[in-house]
Amino acid sequence: MTIPLPLNEVERMHSLSNLDIDYSELENEFSCMLKIVSKITDMDVILLSMVDSHTQWTIAQHGIQITSLPREECICQYTISGTEVFEISNLSKDNRFKNISYVKNEPYLNYYLGIPLEISKGVNIGTLSIMDRHATEINPEKIELLKLIGEEIVNKLKTFNVINGLKTNLSDAIKMQRKIAHDIRNPLAGIIGISDLLIDENEVHEKIEVVEYVTLINSSSKSILEITDNIVTELGDNDSEPYSFNLKTLSDRLSQLFMPLAKNKEVTLDFFINSNKQHIPFSKSKILQIAGSPVSSAIKLSRAGAKISIDLDLGIQSDSNILNIVVKSDTPISVDVNPESVVLNFTKQFVENMNGKFDFSCDEQNGLAYVISLPQTT
Repeated sequence: MTIPLPLNEVERMHSLSNLDIDYSELENEFSCMLKIVSKITDMDVILLSMVDSHTQWTIAQHGIQITSLPREECICQYTISGTEVFEISNLSKDNRFKNISYVKNEPYLNYYLGIPLEISKGVNIGTLSIMDRHATEINPEKIELLKLIGEEIVNKLKTFNVINGLKTNLSDAIKMQRKIAHDIRNPLAGIIGISDLLIDENEVHEKIEVVEYVTLINSSSKSILEITDNIVTELGDNDSEPYSFNLKTLSDRLSQLFMPLAKNKEVTLDFFINSNKQHIPFSKSKILQIAGSPVSSAIKLSRAGAKISIDLDLGIQSDSNILNIVVKSDTPISVDVNPESVVLNFTKQFVENMNGKFDFSCDEQNGLAYVISLPQTT
């Protein structure tokens, strides 16, 4: 099936990335909504999905178990390309969809209605999909109700994003408190020590000695003032994120997300991490999206039987750590394949905007390789 790309695909991918969704964590948040949709429509299968460059990711589901689908096999790609609901009354008679696995094989789905999830004007990040085993239709009144539920899903996703931002701010505030306590302690202790000497009634100080002490107090006070000025500056422009990932958790999460796709494509994923650094924390923000893009691309471009290695390491430096991600596939790549898709170019731009590096190479003999280096503030 040919993939229809929305005209605003780059903007769409920006919006999806900015939501920073962990596809494996939101099932329980939307399960009740999907049950309501099932009651309204009396349909067999309900899916809430996000669509990235190569994959349709299931956030929540009812009546079926699907973690992910290649984008070329999902009907939702047509839904996100339009502005209205997308309905197919009989999938088995539509040349675009009749050969899809879940149409011609179990569970023999034959009806589809897709509600686009519009995050902003004309930008659809995913779909609310209603499917059934029988060719049928949904009346207009129910479709209007489903649109309202779709809007509520988008509002909920936005709320999760705001809450995560507040958690980040809270984490920053806690770290700032620790920084204040640490940075101010030494100069303040110095001031107190000198002050104790000056007010000691048993000590007689010459004028020159008093001036020296007062000069030290002044110097320490200026040091504290400089520290507080720096804190105010940081609070005005603070890009730090919660440190909730390490090499082990990143490896586990990528494995959870992409193993089903790899199995479906009959390719092998091998993860390698530096065991000496596997528990060192780094920022979670956008890492799954950045690391997932080349992994998804490698799976898509590899032939059955290929081995794909994902090597994760952390370079330790004095000013910042460097997260290194290397994705390689041993499959031969034909010269007419262009792995540098719109989304990979977007990922490359995104990495470079974070002062990182994104390199790609491929040939018919050695397969393909993606190399990402991303600075992580310590």
